[in-house]
Amino acid sequence: MSYVVLALLAISAVVSTEAAGVVDAPSPAPSGPLNLTEILRKGTQYNAFIRLLKDTEVTSQVTSLLDSDRNADGLTVLAPTDAAFAGLRPGTLNRMDAQAQSQLVLFHILPKYYTFVSFQTTTNPVRTQASGQHGVYTVNVTSGGERQVNVSSGLMEAMLGKTLYSAYPLAVYSVDKVLLSPALFGRSAVNDGAEAPAAASKPQKQAPSSTAADDQAPANEADATAAGADTTRTRWLLASAATASAVVLSLLSC
Repeated sequence: MSYVVLALLAISAVVSTEAAGVVDAPSPAPSGPLNLTEILRKGTQYNAFIRLLKDTEVTSQVTSLLDSDRNADGLTVLAPTDAAFAGLRPGTLNRMDAQAQSQLVLFHILPKYYTFVSFQTTTNPVRTQASGQHGVYTVNVTSGGERQVNVSSGLMEAMLGKTLYSAYPLAVYSVDKVLLSPALFGRSAVNDGAEAPAAASKPQKQAPSSTAADDQAPANEADATAAGADTTRTRWLLASAATASAVVLSLLSC
């Protein structure tokens, strides 16, 4: 009988340990290189900018620059919200060719790591990653206080919002407007909806609109699958424990 009791205790210990592992196992810590797309996705309101980054392949350029040992200055990304893109005149992006869209995205990337404090002491004009026939496109930065920074494209002014990420070599800030460069849109463009430049090549098909729910669907599906697997494993462990207990009790009653 003592062997039976010892067997029961051993089975209970194993089942308890396994069940605890299912419930309390911590999520793996994020690792690997900086991922701009993931930073923006966590912000939940930058789907249009994410789509443009992918369509123009600027995401790959950013990754390459961040991984390069030659880029000691870092990068700062000014990310327009979905509301900022919604404020553009309908069809603005669709009328732009691939090259113009790429330059629009690069106009929101500064080839240096800026904090709110360093923005206050920077010298205008500030270079961007965009460029054209007449050289590098620039913006002007003004500060109204410790946490108030405005960025002017020459056609409009956008205010820096919340910090999405800030740790050298990358800073990502939200902006409330899409910055339109005079080199792309002309000096006569108005703030509340500029006309896009005429396409110089075959127009690109407009990417279908996405929502935060669409972007999160794969992650939610993966979470649901993992949760289902854990639930199945837990039920199996509990059933095994119950069966073992029944067998032991049956032996004890003999």
